[in-house]
Amino acid sequence: MTMGSVVPSPKDMVCVIPAQVILLGEALALVAHGARQTLTRTVPSSGHAFDPFGDTSRHLGVIQQALNRLKPRLDGLMTDVIHKKGASAIDAGRAAGRLEQVLSEFLDGYLDAKASSADGKAVEARRLILGVYRHHIKEICEWLGELVAVINYPVKALHKRNMAAESSPLLTVTLNLTTPPEMAQLEALASSLRRAAEVSGEAPCRDEDPSTPTLGLLGTVGALVFGAGVAEAILGNRYE
Repeated sequence: MTMGSVVPSPKDMVCVIPAQVILLGEALALVAHGARQTLTRTVPSSGHAFDPFGDTSRHLGVIQQALNRLKPRLDGLMTDVIHKKGASAIDAGRAAGRLEQVLSEFLDGYLDAKASSADGKAVEARRLILGVYRHHIKEICEWLGELVAVINYPVKALHKRNMAAESSPLLTVTLNLTTPPEMAQLEALASSLRRAAEVSGEAPCRDEDPSTPTLGLLGTVGALVFGAGVAEAILGNRYE
């Protein structure tokens, strides 16, 4: 085969995987592996004291921006590699690299918060922000792992989903970013801190720039659903 690799099945089923999809799977496997390693990295203290108001708002801004940039990068996997005949290893590497850049925004924010110190109410705020980062990073890595598994073992994926008997199967690997459970706790903590600050007359001033994330936007940072239909691009032609 010149355009792809043939994956044999124990039941005489063969899936032809386009070469560019194989290359993409290899690149994405490295991205997921690197992200998981970064998530467990030990980081030295930065000497920065986590501010439950300012730093919480700042990190939510990082998360929201990364979420907004994620979908175009996922779309790029489809248009620039999976659905692009003749896509090269360079194309696959670039597409994976652009996705890795967005994932790095989550990871850099996570490491920044992890390197900070905290006391008092800041301890809980910092813990919750770290939880939000971990939640999204792990879901993205799990999705990457599933996508790579479908690329490497398409027949197994078909049987797992009871689609092996279909003449033109359509496999969809969906990234469903759910709302982190820490968000509700973070909202409650923010409300408590603000009430206490208002009583003492020390409530922080809100930035007049409407684009600046505030604690009131906590509920909007959460569930986004992206579908990456791998369909014919991953399964190719099936022979029995």
